[in-house]
Amino acid sequence: MNKRIIVCFWLLLSAPAGFLFAQQGPWGAGIEGGPGLSLIYGSQSIYSHSRFSLAGAAGIFGEYGFARNFSAKLALHYERVSTQTDNYSAILPPGGMLQYNLDYLSLPVLVKWSFGGRIRFFVNAGPCLSLLLQESLWHLPENGSKVKVAMETDAYLPVNLAVTAGCGVAIPVGKRLLVTLELRDNFGVINIRSSVSDFEKNSYFSGAEIKGYTNSTLLMAGVCYRFGGSKGLSCSPNDPDFQYIRK
Repeated sequence: MNKRIIVCFWLLLSAPAGFLFAQQGPWGAGIEGGPGLSLIYGSQSIYSHSRFSLAGAAGIFGEYGFARNFSAKLALHYERVSTQTDNYSAILPPGGMLQYNLDYLSLPVLVKWSFGGRIRFFVNAGPCLSLLLQESLWHLPENGSKVKVAMETDAYLPVNLAVTAGCGVAIPVGKRLLVTLELRDNFGVINIRSSVSDFEKNSYFSGAEIKGYTNSTLLMAGVCYRFGGSKGLSCSPNDPDFQYIRK
């Protein structure tokens, strides 16, 4: 998929969120982050028997409530996607594993539906555009410390597009703060590979077309500061802890 098409597609999706954040009304901002597991899969010649590896994401977000139980959320994350594969390379010591690390700057745009009373439950979903910062390949020997094999950033597309969905809970702390816990999955929908790296050419690449796709499951914890308004976070009329957000 052409990079310009991807960027334009994301801008069209994010435009409504930008309009919402520009309006006056109930909104909040905060930080979130957490660990997870990720996988890169695709061409058998490269990602044969790929295994889940430690991943993670952390960053800032803004949220705008545009209806009683609905809000729009725009975030900026530093995200790592990683996977481990068997070591088939003849130019490395035998045994051990290879680990591929992809570092992204990610911009998820989510629509969120909340429900419940004082403690709120929510589900959200939307697109996520990720800009590649760098890619690195590591050798994990059976004995000893890991060693960096190569930087292969040029062998990957500079962007990745994913569909993001999650569910979680928001708990009030005081009158302005919410603490959130969310399980989120980022499912990549485009081939992230652009070419064969020099390491792959000299190791085990079969010569067929190369493909790679990402998938990450994250456990995200966050803190949100609410600036008022009841939209997107309804409250019980008799709950004094929520009077600050009532219209």
